[in-house]
Amino acid sequence: MAYKRRKSGEPVDKLLVLKGVVTFIGVLIIFRLFYLQVVRHDYYQQIAAKEHYGETELPARRGEIFVKDYSSNEPVRVATNVTLDTLFVDPTIITNPKLVADRLAPIIYDVEEARKEDQQRVETEHKRAKTEEDVKKIKSLTDEELYKKFSEDLLNDISQKVRSTIILSNDASPEVMEKVKNLGLVGIEVTEKNILAYPDKLTNSKGFVAAQLATYLEMSPSRLEQILEGKNRYVILKKKIKPEISAQIQKLIEEDKDKNFFGIGLKEEYYRYYPEASLAANVLGFVTPDGIGNYGIESKYNTQLQGKKGIFQGEKDGLYGRQITVGDSVIKPAVDGDNIVLTIDRSMQMVIEKKLAKAVEDYRADSGQVVVMDPNTGYILAMAHYPSFDPNNFSAVTNTDEVNFTADEIKNLTPIEGEDGNFWFYRNVPAHDRYKVMSEIIENGQKIYKRYKNWIGLEAYQNKIVSAPYEPGSVFKAITMASAIDDKDVTADTAFNDPGFLNIDFNVITGKHDSEPIENVSAKCTGYVNMTHVLSNSCNTGLSWIAKRMGKTLFYSYIIRFGFNERTGIEFDNEHPGNVAHYNNWHSESDFLTKSFGQGLTVTPLQMVTAYAAIANGGKLMQPHIVDKIIQDNGKVIQTEPMVVQQVISEQTAHTITAMLVNAVENGVARNAALPNYYLAGKTGTSQTYLRGKAMTGAGTTLASIAGFGPIDNPKFVLYVKFDRPRTSEWADATAVYLYRDIAAYLYEYMGIPPDKK
Repeated sequence: MAYKRRKSGEPVDKLLVLKGVVTFIGVLIIFRLFYLQVVRHDYYQQIAAKEHYGETELPARRGEIFVKDYSSNEPVRVATNVTLDTLFVDPTIITNPKLVADRLAPIIYDVEEARKEDQQRVETEHKRAKTEEDVKKIKSLTDEELYKKFSEDLLNDISQKVRSTIILSNDASPEVMEKVKNLGLVGIEVTEKNILAYPDKLTNSKGFVAAQLATYLEMSPSRLEQILEGKNRYVILKKKIKPEISAQIQKLIEEDKDKNFFGIGLKEEYYRYYPEASLAANVLGFVTPDGIGNYGIESKYNTQLQGKKGIFQGEKDGLYGRQITVGDSVIKPAVDGDNIVLTIDRSMQMVIEKKLAKAVEDYRADSGQVVVMDPNTGYILAMAHYPSFDPNNFSAVTNTDEVNFTADEIKNLTPIEGEDGNFWFYRNVPAHDRYKVMSEIIENGQKIYKRYKNWIGLEAYQNKIVSAPYEPGSVFKAITMASAIDDKDVTADTAFNDPGFLNIDFNVITGKHDSEPIENVSAKCTGYVNMTHVLSNSCNTGLSWIAKRMGKTLFYSYIIRFGFNERTGIEFDNEHPGNVAHYNNWHSESDFLTKSFGQGLTVTPLQMVTAYAAIANGGKLMQPHIVDKIIQDNGKVIQTEPMVVQQVISEQTAHTITAMLVNAVENGVARNAALPNYYLAGKTGTSQTYLRGKAMTGAGTTLASIAGFGPIDNPKFVLYVKFDRPRTSEWADATAVYLYRDIAAYLYEYMGIPPDKK
């Protein structure tokens, strides 16, 4: 069929065009309906379901953590959950603030809490006082004055319908903060970290200010204007209210016929609760307000402890969106978190923590750690740190005290690189005895200085036993000796003539020795001595002589076999592997031989106690564990089984080293650890610390440790004690051994082990 070409000027057939347009639109509609109803059917069905059904999350209960009570054989909760109310108010709808404040104040007022806060105020003012006149003006408030102040503050909170300060941004870039500052808006302040608004100080209209700021704050002007209104819709009056106090408040609200308390409410909030307070805190860690585990077991098993949230889905009516109770509903139940039972013995942990705290204070050490392990299973029975923290109030580690420095002391503060306004204050420069100081400008423009109340701040959270490697020093000598005896390079009776020093790294070109000679601390090492004498008296030259006989390759292989230079696999997620360089990188005699007495390598306390456990357990290296079992929500129990990693040394070698370590306690450097009724195996270690690459000397510069086990015929415990920078003495035999002896005596009695020494 031939189409007739329309000539220019002929009239258009409008009906034909209209039909074409209608046909085209119809095709589009059909295609769109096909796409929506067929291709995207599932997607829009889900949207419709969400509109028709209301969904509510069902929270899962966080799993609990238990330790063992070996005397009763019952688990004891050390981490559980509580729900406490938060009291809040919406000031914008309170019609009679004075009446509300007068009724609430006597219910929620805590006189002990008020006294404590006032005491802190008095102490702070004393530190800031410049003259005797200033001191005389400082007075503690009476109980009546404290209650009056509390009531006035409460009334102010309830009455404040407009917020005095609004944080508009706390993460703006420096460029944005500079541009906002250049706007020169009255009532808008740019501080070091925040962009703030003060609604009652704004001189321009809120609409104008919002329009000026909107571009920089990436927010719509209308939303920003609403924020600048500063309506105070939610003010927290008190958190963690005891149940009996909540009941009184609830009764007050329910009996309020005049609606004076309309705007007062109680909100349930979940809290992680630690019934034993600071017990094993560095093992447990803590949980943040948003439910995330930090440090320790709470962090390692956060996912398992959290469980899985459930969903409640109820059908809603189409008119008002209300739930239809007779309609179909779907419930996906929450899965509560797993419960975890630790290998820790509650009584043992509690007693050891108390003994450790006293010892750290007595020896004026920075900190201290103690580990007790069952050598037959690898289970950790106690793992103690001091200073520690209370996970119920974990933020308290950042609490500070003001420090009054003299003008000369301020001049000598050492700035901390990368931390503006923070300094080191050295009490003893040669000993590297220092603490952190933070400066702050207060309201009157005066600069003050603060330090952490616990002296160490966030460091209190650390589990140093698994995460802080150190040079072990002489406590490592038992490992070297065990390796040499197992390889049959020496026996306990092998003797050599010890001159008391050993020249190393001879340079054939210069004819001199490039390194300082290896020397002994004790004069008892000099002369014709056997290996038992060498270990008992901690002779550096003797251990170096042994290492030479073994050779680099073999010595390194034994270090690795004992579990050093790799993580043990204990149930923590921040374990450090330590650092032992490969023997190919031991480029000098010094690199090689100093490792024989625990220098030039780093280990963790956990690696050290695990290695000694291998000696105590007939040469078998056990996998250390601190989790005994995991109990899942469905009742399934995942039990931790003892596991032998490998046979490190022979059983005969283990017996030989045990006898030598007993001699070290009875007759050698660890003699201060000896008990009157029991034999103990043990070896001390005094590790040097360094300043700008140079070893420091003197009290306050060393790490003092001792490791050992008992009873010697059938060891039930391996014990490790370490002090960081004790200031009463630099030596382990004057510090760590006494706590070691004290704890060992307790363990013999607690575990019911009969005396073995006649």
